[in-house]
Amino acid sequence: MTRVLIRFAVTWTALCLSVSALAAPDIALVQVIGQRDPAEFNCPNQRTRATAQTPRTGEMAEAAEAPSPLTQGPTFRVDASTHKNILKIGLWGDSHTASGTFTDSLLEALRLPRAQTYPSFIAPTFNLKGIRHPLRRACLSEDWQLALAYRSPTEGPETYAKSLANIRTEAAGGFMWLDFRYPEAQTRVKWADIHFSKDQADRSLVLGITVDDGPEAIVNLGPSTSRRLRVQSEQTFATLRLRLIAGQIRIDGIAPVYAGKPQIIMDVFSIPGATAKGWRVVNTAHLRQQDPLGVGYDVVILQSGTNESLDPDFKIGLYESQLSASITRLKTAYPQARCVLIGPPDAKRSSNTLRLINDSQYRLASAKGCTHWHWQKAMGGPGSAQRWLTKDWMQADLLHLTPEGYTQSARNLASMVPIKPR
Repeated sequence: MTRVLIRFAVTWTALCLSVSALAAPDIALVQVIGQRDPAEFNCPNQRTRATAQTPRTGEMAEAAEAPSPLTQGPTFRVDASTHKNILKIGLWGDSHTASGTFTDSLLEALRLPRAQTYPSFIAPTFNLKGIRHPLRRACLSEDWQLALAYRSPTEGPETYAKSLANIRTEAAGGFMWLDFRYPEAQTRVKWADIHFSKDQADRSLVLGITVDDGPEAIVNLGPSTSRRLRVQSEQTFATLRLRLIAGQIRIDGIAPVYAGKPQIIMDVFSIPGATAKGWRVVNTAHLRQQDPLGVGYDVVILQSGTNESLDPDFKIGLYESQLSASITRLKTAYPQARCVLIGPPDAKRSSNTLRLINDSQYRLASAKGCTHWHWQKAMGGPGSAQRWLTKDWMQADLLHLTPEGYTQSARNLASMVPIKPR
């Protein structure tokens, strides 16, 4: 073996030690070094992608000469009991709740502090328009393929995360950059769990991980049972960059644990165009691995109906069957949570169908122990979209509301439905 090959072998062994198993068998830990004041980043031009061939000897040697990621700082711990007295909300919906206007207004109506509201799980839908993620900025290369549960043609359970979405790539150089400084510039995280999987468990996966403009740690995730990569620094951090060096990866979401104590945990998994049937394919056992604090939700909200009403082949019987299956899986995943169904608001194109959908939701909610909020009725019933347009509460498409319309709606919901633990 030549001197170069010997150095390569020693270097690769050292890099493999960048990841260690934690007490939980499905978590791998990488400890990295960051700077105290990370610079602002702009998303790179997609045509000038990050460097990304299989690790070169020189690149790996440089990484090996850096301090071992495992030796930097303590492993942060969070006592889950400190989160038992705060309100935890999970919301799944469509474009009406994806943009953030409705949820901001709901927090205000409930007199809850937005500045102390943090997520526990962030959906990987960064390239979809119309979604406000709880991040200052997110960059995703064009190599990633997005899968959405509501588009699944199957009827059996699949391993979707609670985000009901995942992204995957095997293109060397695929990158994901996240800035956690939201809702305030001083926001920092203690650690972030990247929920990932590989289509072939025995296939090697090599990632480059950087936090706060520090040196990149090259991580080899070979054959293992790990499904979460916990990224941790010697101090709290604001930015995280991931690049694929070799292999294939699927990311189901990011679970950050913040330095500040939240007063509210709110996870919004709403997707423009989504329907309620996405939950019918979720494997509820898979969801139990995704809460970094093990506290679940106090309130789960399923908002849907607008996109179903626009289907020219809409059949109320099929809709009820699919919605019933989704509610059953949602309640199985979070049996202790208060369940709320939000019906669709009025819209000119499908006003009568929307009434049927709201009535159907009311029947299912009553049968399954959920509360139903009739959004169309709160607006004034069928035909109210036109009246809201004259008040500037409805957009010109007579399908979506204006910010003031969503504010009025959120206030009505807060006054009619208890958004609190059982």
